[in-house]
Amino acid sequence: MNSPHFRVFTDLGQRVARFTALELEQLRTALLLAWGGPVDPPGQVEVIVVSSDTELEEFTQGAPLEAFLDSSGRSPLMVMAGEGEFLLQEPESLQVQAHELAHHITRFVMVRQPRWLTEGLATWLQTVQFSSLRRKASFGEIHPGFAQYVRNHRPLSMEKLWAWERYPFLSSAEILPYYASSWLWVTYLRERHPQRFRDFTSRLARAEEPRRAWEAAFQGVTGLEEDLEKYEPQDEKQLTVELPFIKPEFDVRTLDCAEIHAIRARLFLRSPGPRSLRERLRLGRQELEEALREDPANVSAVLLQASFTVDPEQRLALARALVQARPDSGPAWSLLGQALQDANAPASEQEQALQRALALDPDDVDALVSMAWLHTEQGQTEEGLARAARAVQLAPGRASTLEAYAALLFQAGRCEESLTAQQRAIGVLGGHVTAALRSMAQATQEAMQRRLAEYAERCGQPASAR
Repeated sequence: MNSPHFRVFTDLGQRVARFTALELEQLRTALLLAWGGPVDPPGQVEVIVVSSDTELEEFTQGAPLEAFLDSSGRSPLMVMAGEGEFLLQEPESLQVQAHELAHHITRFVMVRQPRWLTEGLATWLQTVQFSSLRRKASFGEIHPGFAQYVRNHRPLSMEKLWAWERYPFLSSAEILPYYASSWLWVTYLRERHPQRFRDFTSRLARAEEPRRAWEAAFQGVTGLEEDLEKYEPQDEKQLTVELPFIKPEFDVRTLDCAEIHAIRARLFLRSPGPRSLRERLRLGRQELEEALREDPANVSAVLLQASFTVDPEQRLALARALVQARPDSGPAWSLLGQALQDANAPASEQEQALQRALALDPDDVDALVSMAWLHTEQGQTEEGLARAARAVQLAPGRASTLEAYAALLFQAGRCEESLTAQQRAIGVLGGHVTAALRSMAQATQEAMQRRLAEYAERCGQPASAR
């Protein structure tokens, strides 16, 4: 089910898919109005709605999740359990989806985000409630679980919340004080210091370094933590917005067996949970084999197959065959352009494939990044940076895109901007990572930190200053 801003995949039937897409469009509108300002994130979010919590647990291996957001792939992916109900009819389900969608939206608004603000804002926005006719949406009610926690425990200081960045991979128990305290701080600052809080978030939208932005916005303010300890959040709505009538157009198609197996493979690979990387790969490949058996030229399946293929020539052969079978597929041409690049094929061939990919889908992030590198290698630095900047606009929550942009900026001698982009890339990593994947996540984080230090050293600046 395609709507203007979502692509919904579900096994709950066409009626549920249509209502889910409509409700997500309504929720998106409410969140954007609550934020205020001319914000309209480009592109679509992929949404997979499985039939029940039990079905979701097949992929998360029992991890207590009702939904999750993953921005690491070709497009943002939200996964949630439907339980046969529509989103806005189930308050708990609505809050989970609002939280994840808020994360997606705020990445387009605040290009620099300290972790405490990211989670505190998402929790504040998830309190959305719709009127019976869905013409109004209200925000700001108390989060019962977090309110109970901060009543029984002293909230973390702002200094400890800033230090959260140094501990990106905490367990659920370890992370609870950070979530609860972040919610309390955001609620308090919005109510008691609204102008300074707005100034702070505006500075982050201009890519100012978060700690410096905070110090500038709250300059001269003392006693915040003492005031916070006496603060008691009020169980009442802090903000109500009027909603326009929404009637999006939908495009419906039935998924074939190959596409279903490809979706299942992606879920095994990208879902949080305790399953080991080795087991994820085994299950993902198993589903992929079924998908390719059903349709050897299924685009989603071949893209996954290519991601498993290490040898550049084999990957190129897969891409050529896919383009021949699916000449009107933008992702197929994008894969071909990337495969030609990896195989050091002539630049003219790379450019032809990537131009075709972008003609079919101008917002293909992978094709934009590949074209950016190609332009830069040909000495067309400004054209390359423009392509990379567009990719970052489309995927501000994708670390690999931000890191590529940082590398291109550094190569162009734009030190300040390259350091900022690399810091942004590091900033979108982290979150709750299960023990099975923690070592790999930490290795990625450390490699990116080393690259940041290298840029800073060559630019003659300390990495921490950014």
